[in-house]
Amino acid sequence: QQRYAEATSAFQQFLQVFPDSELADNGQYWLAESYYVTQKFAEALAAFTEVTTRYPLSRKLPDALLKIGYCHYEMGSWEAARTALIRAQSEFPESTASRLAGQRLSRMQDEGV
Repeated sequence: QQRYAEATSAFQQFLQVFPDSELADNGQYWLAESYYVTQKFAEALAAFTEVTTRYPLSRKLPDALLKIGYCHYEMGSWEAARTALIRAQSEFPESTASRLAGQRLSRMQDEGV
């Protein structure tokens, strides 16, 4: 419903109230996504990075790596974008995130960045 500010607040509150929940990794991922879709790329980057550091066994890890690459891309940090996208591919080769990372890497090559 595109109520991103409300979603951001709800995810923040969830993570504060239930930091040890088995759903905390998902909450962190979707908090990051709420920043990403509103083009708050620096905030999204920090929140996606939190998924990778705080929840290294999360099922959201491939997607978080992909989005870290996307955030860096949007901010013009080409090498950091490339590093995150390659990591998504190498660590999760059979995932959708890997396929999407490959597409973005190809796009970057076509763009000469």
